[in-house]
Amino acid sequence: MSDLCVHDLVVAPGQGEATASDMVLIFRTERLGGHFSIMEGEVEPKALLAPHTHANEDQTMFILNGELEFEIGGEGGLRFRAGAGAHVIKPRGVQHCFWNLGDATVRYVECSTEDGFERFIDSRKDGVSAMVGTANDALGITIHADRIPGLMRAHGLTSLAGLNVPPLKELVKDPAFRESLKDPETRRWVAEMVGVKVSQLLAL
Repeated sequence: MSDLCVHDLVVAPGQGEATASDMVLIFRTERLGGHFSIMEGEVEPKALLAPHTHANEDQTMFILNGELEFEIGGEGGLRFRAGAGAHVIKPRGVQHCFWNLGDATVRYVECSTEDGFERFIDSRKDGVSAMVGTANDALGITIHADRIPGLMRAHGLTSLAGLNVPPLKELVKDPAFRESLKDPETRRWVAEMVGVKVSQLLAL
């Protein structure tokens, strides 16, 4: 007879592993033969999950409620909406992002191959800068921070999903994001979002 118990097989609602990001770990890759992880995530109203590219992971999402708008393939790529009950694939090597234009928080289940995304989520406990550095230096995850202001402005978005930070404040410290602040209109808009004067923005 197997020595497995129910605890080995079932994660009840609310019993996932909390992280320093907005993601909740349901099963780590070590529980699944090293092949993939399962997480739950959420996107609050008017929030953007920033554009990024995975070199090593394929991902799938199952949307539990509401509707998200996706961009797959970067600027000029595919743009579509997917709602509750839909499965969405995000292939490795393809830039993607998504956002919530609705009035309610959207919840989803995400599966990622191997453990790179899991380690990325774990790195959030050391701060956003460490998370971004880990992504670029060790995990083959490229965050296209320079595109964030334009996407947020174009779609009336007000916060960032996944990072578990106050809107934009910590991200202003990211070098790629700061590069986008050379544009006066973007700089003015970000200052307004962060709640500081334009002259104070780069001192954050």
